[in-house]
Amino acid sequence: MSMLWLGMEPREDETWLQLTEPGRGPVLRARLPVMPAHPRALAHFLEALSDWYGLPLTAVLDADARDVAERPEAWARMLGELDGERIRVEWTCPHRQRHRDRYLGALGDFRGVKQLVTFAGTGLS
Repeated sequence: MSMLWLGMEPREDETWLQLTEPGRGPVLRARLPVMPAHPRALAHFLEALSDWYGLPLTAVLDADARDVAERPEAWARMLGELDGERIRVEWTCPHRQRHRDRYLGALGDFRGVKQLVTFAGTGLS
């Protein structure tokens, strides 16, 4: 069965997200505050994406990210009460080099988020 993949890369000042649709590739990129204002906002967001497309979703969280490593309990609470058949969460620590692109586009370089999904889906970094 086809499924959506959402890479989540918490950074110092914001969280980068990239949604990948089967057969189309990346369809949504976002830069949001590191932590949502409401404790269920992330869960609602994931549920809404799954509902919008009518597909199950795998959310891949960069477990090596500084904020996740410093506050894993907070991230676990935000992601803990999801429908496991419809939404799955993977905490992933891919071995990767961080690339710094001097010529970032309007939203920035999403290679790190893409690598999270690739690693989670294939095991390849």
